[in-house]
Amino acid sequence: MGNTKTSLLITLFSCMSLRGGAYTKASINKLRELLEKRHGKKIERRWTFYCLAAFESAGLITRRVRIINNSDGTVRQLSSMIAFTVRGAKYLMANKVEGSILLLKQILAWLKNKDKRFPARRETAHPPTLDKDAAVQRRLEDLAKMVIRPFPV
Repeated sequence: MGNTKTSLLITLFSCMSLRGGAYTKASINKLRELLEKRHGKKIERRWTFYCLAAFESAGLITRRVRIINNSDGTVRQLSSMIAFTVRGAKYLMANKVEGSILLLKQILAWLKNKDKRFPARRETAHPPTLDKDAAVQRRLEDLAKMVIRPFPV
């Protein structure tokens, strides 16, 4: 991953750390402003969106889109809520980002709880597999119990 993408990940982490929460709601313009101010890298909006999509597809972050329905019937989109995954926290640790070990410990402690808030356990941990997903497992067992009778000849 290039220096700009790593700098953007560090900027996302610092936005999240400032608030002390599990996610950040920083806008694209704010991320670009902080990236230029702290890292000396000036990028365009399109590249920022491209980098965030690359982070999400690589499993480093997870995003939740926020949309508001106004009283006059119009729809307004707010900045997304962005949270780091375990893989993202490990990537920050590998790049020796200060405070990333605390982020990883916080994520792992949060995963042990049965918390229903964003980000969901399946979004933060590894992708679900057939063995671990209970609903899929029950459905497969129900299908296995069904007996398919041949048509009479």
